Formats: sequence, structure tokens, C-alpha cells
Amino acid sequence: MHEVESHPVEIRELSQDECLRHLRAQRLGRVAVVTPAGQPLIFPVNFVFDEGVIVFKTAPGTKLALATQAVVAFEIDGWDEASSSGWSVLVQGVAHDVSANHDFRSERLRRLEVKPMAPGARERWVGIWADEITGRYF
Repeated sequence: MHEVESHPVEIRELSQDECLRHLRAQRLGRVAVVTPAGQPLIFPVNFVFDEGVIVFKTAPGTKLALATQAVVAFEIDGWDEASSSGWSVLVQGVAHDVSANHDFRSERLRRLEVKPMAPGARERWVGIWADEITGRYF
């Protein structure tokens, strides 16, 4: 029988500054929505974080339909194989389609450099206004 090697495990909360630093540095995350039947769905998106708002571009479809005017979750994470350590940041908030809004903030968000990697046109802009940002280091 093989003996399992144990490593001390540290899980700690990330500070707000650490969470914001990770959000500003990353460009790929996952947005989680819930279908009317209660089924969770998770979609990868390229994003930019700007003044408390996660901004991504998408095409018409399931993600846009389920996220708009809904409470959603957004998550990013990272892992360092060499040190066997990682981190995760979770943003919870309400998503809004800001594609056609003419207010100053929506227009400013649409000027951000969001570069979707998915093929096809991504002309709809979605902003997730962060109500809560939390993170963990492990």
C-alpha cells in the first residue's frame, strides 16, 4: 500500500486589494448563470475589470439572455504548479446589457479593450456590477 504524502494546507481569505489586483491582471474568467429551470450554466469569457464592473462582449444567445438583469457569479483563478498553491476570486452582482445605453458609464465601458478569443462577432456588451468581491488563497 502506498503512503499518501501530506502537505500542510493553508486557506486564507484574500484582502480586497489582492482580489482587485487579480481582477485587473486577468483577462479570462467564467460567468455563471441559472436557467429558468434552475440549472446552472458556466461560460468562459474574456473580460476587463473597471471600477467595480466586469465587462465582456458576447453574441446574442443563451449567455446574453440569461445574464441580462440577473444576479450572476463571475470567477477567476490561478494555480502555481511549482508551489502547489493557488487562488480564486469570486464576484457576485447583477449583469446588464450596456450595448445601446447612452449614459456616460455605459459609453465609457464600451471603449474598454475587450478582446474575445471565441470566433464570430461579439457585438453585445455586458457589464456585471460587483455587489460582492471575495477571494481565497490555498
